[in-house]
This record gives sequence, structure tokens and C-alpha cells, in this order.
Amino acid sequence: MNKKYSTVRTLIGVFFGQDFESFGETIEEIMQSYTEYENATAVTNLKAQISELLLITDDNELNTLMSSLAERQFEPTSWGESWRSFLLKVEASLS
Repeated sequence: MNKKYSTVRTLIGVFFGQDFESFGETIEEIMQSYTEYENATAVTNLKAQISELLLITDDNELNTLMSSLAERQFEPTSWGESWRSFLLKVEASLS
């Protein structure tokens, strides 16, 4: 399961982990940094993985999966977001 969403896991662990301030103060700023640091393939993979995650209609299932991927390095509620709203903001910033 974690391997399937490895790009999402990397995004959360590296860019939204404990040193997130190095990349920005908002989701949008951090995603701008992400697109500057990562190559086009990683960005394309991230878009595809997020699209697939957003197809999960059961929020409990999505929350469980995302919490597993985050490995306690990020919790969207501390940013005033749910996992779904966080993914939607990340997706919008990649458009």
C-alpha cells in the first residue's frame, strides 16, 4: 500500500514534515517549493496519486490510508484541514 503512494509519502515526509518551514508557511508556498525542487516526473506521479486517493469516497478509509502514509510526520488538522481538503489544496496548487 505505501509503495503505491510513494510520491505522496515523500511529499508529506519531506515537505510537510518537521522542517516544513524550510519550504514555506502555507500549503501553497510549500507546493511551490515542491515543484521547484522535484522533477517533472515526480510532479506528474504526485498528481496521479492524489487523483487516485481522491477517488476514495469513504472519508474514514481515506483518513486511515493517509495517516498510514504520513507515518506521524504530518497531521492536516493542525493546519485546519481534513485529509481530503489537504489533498484538494495540494492538487489545486499543481494545476
